[in-house]
Amino acid sequence: MTWAVTARAQAGVITRTQLRDAGLTDDQINILIRTAALVPLWRGIHIVRGAPLTYDARLWAAVLGLDGILGFGTAAHLWGVTDRPDCIEVIIPRAAHRWRHPEVRTHRIDVAAGFVTTRNGLPVTVRRETLLDHIGRLRPSAARQLADRAVQRGWLVPADFESRVSTQPGRIGNTLLRELGAMVSDGAAATSERVLHRLLRRAGLTGWDANVDVWCDGELVAVLDVGFRRVMLAVEIDGLAHHHTPDRFQRDRTRQNRLVGLGWTVLRFTWSDLVDRPGYVVATIRHHLRNSGSEAG
Repeated sequence: MTWAVTARAQAGVITRTQLRDAGLTDDQINILIRTAALVPLWRGIHIVRGAPLTYDARLWAAVLGLDGILGFGTAAHLWGVTDRPDCIEVIIPRAAHRWRHPEVRTHRIDVAAGFVTTRNGLPVTVRRETLLDHIGRLRPSAARQLADRAVQRGWLVPADFESRVSTQPGRIGNTLLRELGAMVSDGAAATSERVLHRLLRRAGLTGWDANVDVWCDGELVAVLDVGFRRVMLAVEIDGLAHHHTPDRFQRDRTRQNRLVGLGWTVLRFTWSDLVDRPGYVVATIRHHLRNSGSEAG
């Protein structure tokens, strides 16, 4: 394989080492540089004259310059999970030499071979590890939203959160991942209901009961998270990954339609609403209670 073929596969980028491996001498490489057939990008990294300095080219330069793996926000972008981050995030071994570039942020982590794959030819962390890495570095509200989306899409399962924390102790973000793991676990519903109950009590809202059974013609239609029986107002909480399967999503919609048909008003809130926008939750419930003429609001 000639060095031109190698460069073409790397968005026009090639290293001095790769040029040597292709059989060029240092004198021949220097001639290519002096004649601008190769344009220096970073130390030991060049791009072929005429090749555009695209985002892919910059990624290749970072990976080749550091002998690293794309991870965190950059890998998440390549997996189609997030928007493109401001900097290029590259994972390098803990023992790697220090290296700085204004476009690049390095993470010193020893990544197991099984956690690496390729996207567009570029080495990246596998989607599961990418998501856990990226989520662990986000603000809690953004982390909750992405974790919810990841589990709903099947990119992650609840056990992935606990596995990361237990197998990679000491990693930044483990505390947040542990909390998110609890939120998407089988016990998440009970946790979300406790949070809702605290909000209602602190707001002074009365007239509600937890786990309200709704029956019709001898059939149990639903068990409401919270129900204001007198005004037939149901409050339901969708925990993280609440709609993990299509069957569950369908059952929830069918159940809600039956409740509406029986005269219930159904308000649905998310985990993010409870913990990030509690005022919105309370205000919405209070608004519906007042419109119904209830003194509870």
